Amino acid sequence: MDEVTFLVTMLQNEWSGKVTNGLSSHQVTPTIIDIRNLTKNKAMRYDLSNKTGSETSDLIVCFEDSQTVEYPTVDLSVRNETYSMTMHIRCIDDERGSGVANFGRDRAHSLYLIARSVIEGKRKGHSITDGGTTTSFDLISLGNRNESNDRAKRLFGYKINLTLKRFAVPL
Repeated sequence: MDEVTFLVTMLQNEWSGKVTNGLSSHQVTPTIIDIRNLTKNKAMRYDLSNKTGSETSDLIVCFEDSQTVEYPTVDLSVRNETYSMTMHIRCIDDERGSGVANFGRDRAHSLYLIARSVIEGKRKGHSITDGGTTTSFDLISLGNRNESNDRAKRLFGYKINLTLKRFAVPL
């Protein structure tokens, strides 16, 4: 499992537990996708107002920004891997707000709080087994958060940077 798939899977697996524990008034799991997805309406252009089935018009898009490899020993027998990731949280202020002021803004903030709780809950490491293969990281940490709103289109959200690290990977 690659790093972006790991992040998407971790968020999907842990999201419902955070909602049911009363962390937020936001009771719906958003659509969480990998930007590299080639399925129509699931990557490059995602229409928040065109939801289908169990999907919501809330979205979290994950992608990798960079990878750094360090060889911390003299004999170069192990490496440390650092992955810089970005999550874009997006929601639209639509008919769900029923005229409630700041519905989209408050919903985006709720999504952020749940995502932050999931990531901070796994900050000391996490493993996911898929098809008999286990992928794990030793450290998962949040970085910068920036608002990215478009009031004209009634879109609200955040851009969040995070880091995933593996230490002492044997060669």
